[in-house]
Amino acid sequence: MSLHTSWKVGGPADYFLIPASQGELVDIVRYASDHDLPLFVFGNGTNLLVRDGGIRGLVVHMGAPFHYIHWEKNGLVAGAGTPMPQLARAAAHKGLAGLEYAGGIPGSLGGALVMNAGAYGSYTGQLVKDVTLVGPDGNIFRLGREKLDFGYRCSNLAGAGIITGARLKLEEGDPAELESRVEFFLAERRRRHPQLPSAGSVFRNLPDRPAGRLIEAAGGKGMRVGDACVSEQHANFIVNLGRATASDILDLIGAVQRLVKERFGIELQPEVKVVGEEK
Repeated sequence: MSLHTSWKVGGPADYFLIPASQGELVDIVRYASDHDLPLFVFGNGTNLLVRDGGIRGLVVHMGAPFHYIHWEKNGLVAGAGTPMPQLARAAAHKGLAGLEYAGGIPGSLGGALVMNAGAYGSYTGQLVKDVTLVGPDGNIFRLGREKLDFGYRCSNLAGAGIITGARLKLEEGDPAELESRVEFFLAERRRRHPQLPSAGSVFRNLPDRPAGRLIEAAGGKGMRVGDACVSEQHANFIVNLGRATASDILDLIGAVQRLVKERFGIELQPEVKVVGEEK
């Protein structure tokens, strides 16, 4: 799995599948259900830590069939595997406003929906009209806005099924101005975030204080376990210096939590998803 995650760590999957269509995805889900096999689905592999022992059962990557954008009046329909920066750029080019912030989000739409990813005061959940999913029994269904609940870095989509796509409501805007905003957010991401392998922000921000500032104030920048290191550029990022393991990263996450707890009495909560088994 180290080849498929942004942290470049993680053990093997028992079976790694890339469905060629939504129909194949349905077949995989039904097969897993009929044979009582664990099933894990992922997109871009950001915000994800796979333990060194790997993942048992079936691992499904949402590839090309779930990487699309269709246009509607004042909105779009996009596949769960579509990268957020691509959505932002495409919408801006069409003169549709609302997704500019997504230029600074490295993940795909599916993951952004589950965790209600956001930046600069905007969140993915604010734009959603409905979401299409495949249920545990293989049935395809749609959840309208009235059945969706989005909070800070969370939603009720977690565990609801496998997201295949969503409809987003956008507003009309000036393409040149929107494209400029998207490029600004992309440039800010490059300026503020480390370029070494990472999973993005490791800890949830507090309502009144960013986690990175707490870690920096506690003296956490540069902390290291093996080749896992708290970034000197942004303290809420843990980077892989080259040969880090998932265990290194988990140990460093724990060390940072203890440091901030001892210094400020605050328990930082990770926002990365940890899956798989210990080696």
